Amino acid sequence: MPTLLAALLGLAVAASPASAQEEDAPVRIGGNPVVGAWPTRPSSAGASPGEMGPSDAFAEVYDTVLFQGELPDAHVGFEAAREEAGAWSPWVAATLKRSADGRFWAKVVFPAPGVGRLKFRALKPTGPSAAAVTIYSMHVYLSGTPAPAPPGGGSVTPSQADTLGVIERSAWGAKEPKNPYSPHVPNKFTQHHTSGRRPATLQESLDEVKFIQDFHINGRGWNDVGYHFLVDPEGRIFRGRPVDVIGAHVANDNTGNVGVSFMGTHHPPFNHPVTPAEMEASVRIGKWLQASYGVTPETYKGHRDRGTTKTDCPGDIMYARMEEVRAAWRGAPTLGAKLSAWWQTVTERNTKR
Repeated sequence: MPTLLAALLGLAVAASPASAQEEDAPVRIGGNPVVGAWPTRPSSAGASPGEMGPSDAFAEVYDTVLFQGELPDAHVGFEAAREEAGAWSPWVAATLKRSADGRFWAKVVFPAPGVGRLKFRALKPTGPSAAAVTIYSMHVYLSGTPAPAPPGGGSVTPSQADTLGVIERSAWGAKEPKNPYSPHVPNKFTQHHTSGRRPATLQESLDEVKFIQDFHINGRGWNDVGYHFLVDPEGRIFRGRPVDVIGAHVANDNTGNVGVSFMGTHHPPFNHPVTPAEMEASVRIGKWLQASYGVTPETYKGHRDRGTTKTDCPGDIMYARMEEVRAAWRGAPTLGAKLSAWWQTVTERNTKR
C-alpha cells in the first residue's frame, strides 16, 4: 500500500497567475494560484490525510485538471477529488508523464463536467521522503471536440529561411503536427513566458522545448506547440510553428498573431530575470516581422493584453520591460519602405542607362 504524502504543508502560492498557455482557469487556494514548491513527506501523526485544498470555487464547468512542474522522485503520483452535491467524489488518479530530468505534466479527468472545489494528494510507495515537487502551473478546463480549423485550412509550406538564425524544428527534434496547419498572414506580435523551467544550458533548452511541445500536444490536446518562437536565456531562438500558420497561444485571438515565449517564469514566486540576450532576441524578431510582413511595434503586446483568458503572462518582470523592446525596433524598415527603396533603386538604375 502506498504511503500518503502531505501535500499541503509548505506549499507556496503566488500572488497572481503566471501561466503562459492558452488555458481556461487557474486552480486557486485562498485567492492565490497553486504554484511554487510542493514538499512531499509523510503525514504527521493525527493530521488529516495530507490533502491539499479545498480549492476556491470555479465559475465555469470543467472536467480536466492539468498541471506541470518538476518531480525529482519518479515514484510520486497524484490524485484529485471534486466536491459534488456537498460530498467529495472518489479520488481520481492522475495520468502522469515525467522526463528523465524530472520535468513532468499530469492530468486528472473526471467522468463528468462539474464546478465543484478540488482537493489533491500525493502518493508514494513506502520508503524515504520524496524530494520537493515544484508546480509551475495548474489549470482546469472543459475537454471536448477540437475547434474546427479556421477558413483556408490546409497544408502549408513552412516559411523560407530568415535572418533570425533560429534553431529549426529538425535540430531540436520536433514531432510533426497531428493535423495540417492553417495559414495566416502575421499582423501582430504577442510576448509570453513559458511559465516553466528556466534552462541553464543548451541541452536543457533543447529538452525544455521538447517538453513544452509534448505538454501542448499530449497534455493540452493541441495540434502542435502553441508558440511560433521560443527563446532561452542565452537568446537562442527556437522555431515553434512556422510563422505563417495559426498558433495556439492567446485564447480566441490567434489569427495573424505571432507568439514568442521566453523560457522561464518572470513572475512570483519564481521571479526569473529577463536577460539582455532575451530582450535582443525579441527586438530581432520584431524587426524581422516588420520588414517581412509590415508588423509594427504598436502591435507588440503582452499575453495579458489580449484574448479572453485572464493571465499575468508574460510575468510582471517582462511586462514592465516591453516598452524597451518597442523602442529598440521603432524605425526599423517597414515592408512598404523596403518596396519604396527597391523601386527607387530600380528607377535610378534605369535612368542612368
